[in-house]
Amino acid sequence: MKKFKILIVEDEEMLLDLFEMLISGEFDCEITTATNGNEAMDILNVDSNFDLIISDYRMPKASGGELYHFNSTRHNLPFFLFSGGDLEDYSEFTNFTKINPENRFFNKPFNEKHLIAEIKRLYDLKS
Repeated sequence: MKKFKILIVEDEEMLLDLFEMLISGEFDCEITTATNGNEAMDILNVDSNFDLIISDYRMPKASGGELYHFNSTRHNLPFFLFSGGDLEDYSEFTNFTKINPENRFFNKPFNEKHLIAEIKRLYDLKS
C-alpha cells in the first residue's frame, strides 16, 4: 500500500509545526509543507500524488483561495481549508463540497479531534 501523502500549506510556522505534530502522531503518512500558495502550486506541479491538501486561507504570495482554484481545476484533491472567517465570506469557495465531497472547512481556532477524525475518514478510504 502506498503511503498516505499530505500537503500542509500554512504561513505561520507555529501552526505548521502543530499540524505536522498532530498528524504525524496519529497517522503513518508522508507530510510535505509549504509556507504559501505559490510554493504549494510549485510542489503540485512537480508531484500531484497527494491524498489531501490542508491549507490556510490568508497567506502571502498566493492565498488558500488561489491554491484551491488551482487544485480544483487540475487535480481536485481533497482540500481542507482553515480560516478565521466563514466559508461564505469567500466567493471562490462556492460549491466547495459539490466540487469535491471530501473537501472540508475548519474555523480557526480549530478543534483538533475534529481534524483528526476527518483525516482518519480519508485515510481509511485510501487503505
